[in-house]
Amino acid sequence: MRRKPLRRSKPLRRSRPPARRTPLSRTAPLRPGPWRTPARDEQDGAGRAPFGASAAQREKIVGGACVVCLQTKGITPAHLAPRSLGGCDDPACVVALCWMHHRAYDTGRLELLPYLEPRWRPEIAHAVQHLGLIGALRRLAPNHHSLREVG
Repeated sequence: MRRKPLRRSKPLRRSRPPARRTPLSRTAPLRPGPWRTPARDEQDGAGRAPFGASAAQREKIVGGACVVCLQTKGITPAHLAPRSLGGCDDPACVVALCWMHHRAYDTGRLELLPYLEPRWRPEIAHAVQHLGLIGALRRLAPNHHSLREVG
């Protein structure tokens, strides 16, 4: 049984937009957050997010490809040792990942170690300096067989 599509019997009326009932005035002034202050290593005064990549790290990945899928569009600098775990602004602290693999890596769903070895050994060594050998293995290969508990 097929039904007819619904049709309006009369066209919509033109009316004024609804009147605003709440004032839009701000009661307290905005406070500058950490993302508005200039980074210590940047002389031009441009601010960056507290966990964002430094200018040198962004420059490193320009023209690069994702280390997993070799895609060249939508590339972001992925910290092997994040700042929250002791990472730094050094370019060796990041590798190029597309946004999809970057999200998978940050959420622990992507083992990055097989894609980094052997081409990205300096970056792996830099991560080991920050995190230690076991910490770097946990970060780069969260599901690695050597990290499973026996018993």
